[in-house]
This record gives sequence, C-alpha cells and structure tokens, in this order.
Amino acid sequence: MANEMARHISEIIAQRGLTQIEAAKILGIGQPKVSELLRGRLSGFSTERLLRFLTQLGRDVEIAIRPKPRNHPKGEIRVLKKASVGVS
Repeated sequence: MANEMARHISEIIAQRGLTQIEAAKILGIGQPKVSELLRGRLSGFSTERLLRFLTQLGRDVEIAIRPKPRNHPKGEIRVLKKASVGVS
C-alpha cells in the first residue's frame, strides 16, 4: 500500500512539473526526503504521513471498510486511483 501511495505522489509531482525543492515546500519536508520518496525508499514514511502528503498535494483520500467478496479467503487493502475531471 505504501508503494502505491508513493507512486501516486510521484505521479502528482511529475504532472504538476514540480521540482524536488518545490515539492519539499508543499510537503513540509526537506528535499533529500523527497528524493528518497521518489526513489521508493519508504522506511522513514508512515502510512499516515503518505496520506497527509496526498492531501497536501490537493487530493482527497477516502477509506472504505466493507465486507470482503465471498470468493476471497481474506480481506485486502488496495489503493485505487479514481479518474478526475479537470483536476490537477
């Protein structure tokens, strides 16, 4: 899940054409941490922190809890990307 959130963060940064320094200011972290994040080195990033980064980059995050499908042996965690209309 953390890898998927980091991928979304990286995509948003790229789509907006942000430098690592600009992204660092938005996220409230240093540029070296942005570099780690973009390289997938996530050991210093909690799920909560990644969720906060997504909201700081202008994304809404929804968490839905529902029964698992009958054909799955156990529940699963997924990060979904909804298509957005005219939102950057």
